[in-house]
Amino acid sequence: MTTPISLPPLSDEQRYLFDLQGFLILRQVVPAAQIKRANLAMERLEALSDAEFPPRVVLGSPRTAANLYISNLLESGAEFDDFIDVPAVLGVIRGVIGTQFRLNHAYSITRHETGFTGLHMGGTPLVPQAPYAVLGGSIYSPLTKAVFPLLPCRSEDGCFAAIPGSHKSSFRRPWGDHPQQNPALVPVIADPGDAIVFSEAMTHGSMVNTSGRLRRTLYFCYSQAWTTDWTSQGLRFSNELLARLVPDRRALLALADGAGSAPVPMRYLD
Repeated sequence: MTTPISLPPLSDEQRYLFDLQGFLILRQVVPAAQIKRANLAMERLEALSDAEFPPRVVLGSPRTAANLYISNLLESGAEFDDFIDVPAVLGVIRGVIGTQFRLNHAYSITRHETGFTGLHMGGTPLVPQAPYAVLGGSIYSPLTKAVFPLLPCRSEDGCFAAIPGSHKSSFRRPWGDHPQQNPALVPVIADPGDAIVFSEAMTHGSMVNTSGRLRRTLYFCYSQAWTTDWTSQGLRFSNELLARLVPDRRALLALADGAGSAPVPMRYLD
């Protein structure tokens, strides 16, 4: 018999800030040993050519000298499995998606000098996969991501950045997609061990790396249970990956059936 994992409920303060800003910062929710294992695994992956990647690990965008975006990260090995179900993160995910949620996909971004992620998303125009609303007193953010910094990262290092409140905007963003074109953009500073949980509906991207220091970050992306694996890059969780995971984690990756049965095991829903 497994021991139930109690997920912390979304507090009134967290609910208010997530709705107000579009994101939360959870401080020191990932152990240092887990961060160390992930950094070592990322160093090995970053040293590989595209052709040498493990099966089903793919680039999320073309590799450049400044940016390396690796998708299907869990397929690369077990070193990242512990990020699937960080309790503090899942507590927020449950509070803003609902009890029927799943891990949809996971990827990494490694950034060098001049690298950045252009700004994207926002409340208007509506992106069907990532709306945002408050309905009946409950937050509705059906695509929500957790950002895990693996190295210290400040604004000059090209850290995650967002336009707070933009997930509720009724108007188009009047600027371009480059970070330096957006005066409302703010850096969201977090350290290794922290997690940033944000609504995909919020306008986000990164600052520009002007320091030349390495930025290395993991992204674990959660959705409603019936949302299929991210298909823009042809991502799928393999049978080999599912077989490797313990049952509770395997259930977190499962797609709900047509009747909407929740893949999230009751062990996580106390």
